[in-house]
This record gives sequence, C-alpha cells and structure tokens, in this order.
Amino acid sequence: MNVKGFRVNGDELVLETTHDEAMEFALKNDPFKPGNFEITRRRKKRSLDANAYMWALCSEIADVVGCSKEEVYRRNIREVGEYTPLQIMEDAVEEFSQMWEAHGIGWFCDVVDNCTTPGYKLVFAYHGSSTYNSKQMSKLIDHIKEDAESVGIFSFPAPQIEAITGELGERVEQD
Repeated sequence: MNVKGFRVNGDELVLETTHDEAMEFALKNDPFKPGNFEITRRRKKRSLDANAYMWALCSEIADVVGCSKEEVYRRNIREVGEYTPLQIMEDAVEEFSQMWEAHGIGWFCDVVDNCTTPGYKLVFAYHGSSTYNSKQMSKLIDHIKEDAESVGIFSFPAPQIEAITGELGERVEQD
C-alpha cells in the first residue's frame, strides 16, 4: 500500500492512501480482525543491470589477480555482505554448511569461534546477493568497485553506477 501521509487523531494513527488501495487492503483482510500489523518501507529489489555490472567487475578483478570471479565475489560478500550469526552444534556444522551452500555461489559459512555454550560453534552464514535489495546491492557494488580500483581497474563514473543500481532516488530520500 502506498501511504501518502498520516495524522494523529487522539490515540489513533490515520494513514492516508488512495481509495483503491484502501479497498484492496479491506478486501484482503475481510473479515477484518484487529491485531498487530507491521508496517515497513518497501525496498526496490536489485536490478539485473546491477547484477551484470557486479559480475563484470568481479571478472575483470579475477583476470588481474589470477583467481576466479566467484572467489572475488565471495571475498566481497564476506567483507561487506549480509550474514546471519548462528550457534550450531559442533557435530552439525559441516552438514549445515553443505545445505546452506547449495543455495548458490554467495551462500557460504565461516566458522568464527567456539560459543560460550560447550559443544557449539559460532557460524556466520552469508547470504548471496540474489536476496539483496537495491541498497544492499549498491553497498556491495561500491565495495567491489573499490576493489577494482585498488588493482588498477576503473569503472563507470558515479552517476552511471547509481543509474545502474537504482540507488540515486533512495539516497536522496534518505539524506
């Protein structure tokens, strides 16, 4: 639902939206049951152009440093990517890692440390960029771009990168 504004009326929060969107909400929740609703800002998904640009940079870096583009990608995911810290029984770490890594190239685990709980390990389970929104993807691309520049590869100017990643509008709104 696109919320155009709000007002506080006594103890009530009134959200302003279009009639059509209000009706759509009402029909989806018919019969309406009072309860807890979570309202979050919808983020744009990353664009396919951003994904292609990221892989092109990874490939160029890999050619210069003598490794695979997948290794470049994973290293950058590890350095700035999204992960979930998990306490996993020591006996189950290997099996969990194999299942997690089956999701794709950017899905991998690092065993970070022993936990305070005996017999458990702290594991960082990294998420591949396929799950990233445009803000997260922009952060990853910015880091890969810095990586590229550090080995003498210069990419597009900032406005072109922002157009590719779809971040310019969101950055202006957030500042």
